[in-house]
Amino acid sequence: MNKLRIFADNILAHESLHFLSGVIMFFVIFKLFGQVKYGLVAFLVSLLIDSDHYLEGLIYNRFKLGWVFNTYPHVFWQKTGKMTIFFHSWELLPIILILGKAIGQWPLAVSIVLPAILHYLIDNIIYSSFRKMPIFQYFLIYRIYNRFDIKKTRRNSDIRN
Repeated sequence: MNKLRIFADNILAHESLHFLSGVIMFFVIFKLFGQVKYGLVAFLVSLLIDSDHYLEGLIYNRFKLGWVFNTYPHVFWQKTGKMTIFFHSWELLPIILILGKAIGQWPLAVSIVLPAILHYLIDNIIYSSFRKMPIFQYFLIYRIYNRFDIKKTRRNSDIRN
């Protein structure tokens, strides 16, 4: 189990999990809908969900790019005490499905939601296991309720720093 900690502590190892899940989602979605474009959407969603981490890092580091190579996102969360990560929000997924159904883009909606679910599950398992992240941390309502304050969310989850 301790060897798996690398997925929580090493950005390359962690992102390789999302890359692999993206490849898997490409084939799952391609098999479901028979179109490469939906498979590509699924692959890209698997990777691009993490753009919210990097955007927060860019803002925190005053748009200097060098931090990406030597700082992992949870480090600047600890420094700022805030976690917004808007793309990591379970509440978005039913909204995407409802919109997709309403506007006749069901395959596109599913191509976004399925890889997002896998991405969130990977992150939740890794970070709740090795970083003691509360299970509810990827609910936007939970983060808003706690004003995006990591200490409050951890205290509410009865987790010690």
